[in-house]
Order: sequence, then C-alpha cells, then structure tokens
Amino acid sequence: MEAWEHLQPVINRIVPVAFDRGLGALTPAERSVFLVWSYPAAINDGGHASFFYNPSGEYAHDTVQALNDVGASEYAQILSRAIDLFPDRHIPRDLDERNASLDALSDDTNQAMESLDDEFFALGGDELLERLLSFWNGQAA
Repeated sequence: MEAWEHLQPVINRIVPVAFDRGLGALTPAERSVFLVWSYPAAINDGGHASFFYNPSGEYAHDTVQALNDVGASEYAQILSRAIDLFPDRHIPRDLDERNASLDALSDDTNQAMESLDDEFFALGGDELLERLLSFWNGQAA
C-alpha cells in the first residue's frame, strides 16, 4: 500500500476541520500533516506559482516549519528559497494581495521559481509522503 493510501483516512478527517474551523482547530501534528500534504498537491497542480496563488500560499512560512517538523528539510529549503523570491520574504496572507505580489515578480524571478519546481520534482513527491507517513505513525505511537 502506498503512503498516500495510508494517509488518506487522516486527510479525510482533518481537511474538513481545517476548512470549516481553521488550522487552529487541528492538533500540532494534524496541522503539520495538513500543511505538508497541501504542498505537493499544489506543486503537482502548477508548481510553486500554484502554491502561492492558492490558499496554501497563506501558510507558506508555516509550511516550511511543518516540512522541517516531519523530517523533510530539503523540501523545506526549496520552499524557503521560493519565499526568498518575494520582497522581504513577505507573503501576504490575503489571497488578492498575495496574487498581486506574485504577478509583480519579474520574469527572472518566475524562471527561478520554475527551477525550484524542477528541484522539487527531482526529489519526488512520493518520498515526501513517505516521510509524512513516518511522522504521523510516530505521533500515533
């Protein structure tokens, strides 16, 4: 059974809570699972630009911490370098402001973000989900 199949029941339980009541309604471990799960989903849907354009981008800095928490520091470094592309590492929480900020990035910056997408894909999303599963299993023990 694949890691995502083991994680799916957890995701099915925590995603509605996160959307209905916010991340504060999750335990710290559930919050990490939610954030780490959301990261590759956005990257697979259109790269780091998609991550920032969508609601997941609101939690970019939190996602870096969550990636480190689950033992995925190389993924955290990639996301951190994507955050570095924004002036003063500021990622607006408001979706419209964040999208305007992303749209204002230069072509060179957009190319740099695409290079980070390539680095993510070279590491592989499956590896990240394996680490997330190990983290979750360690929390449940």
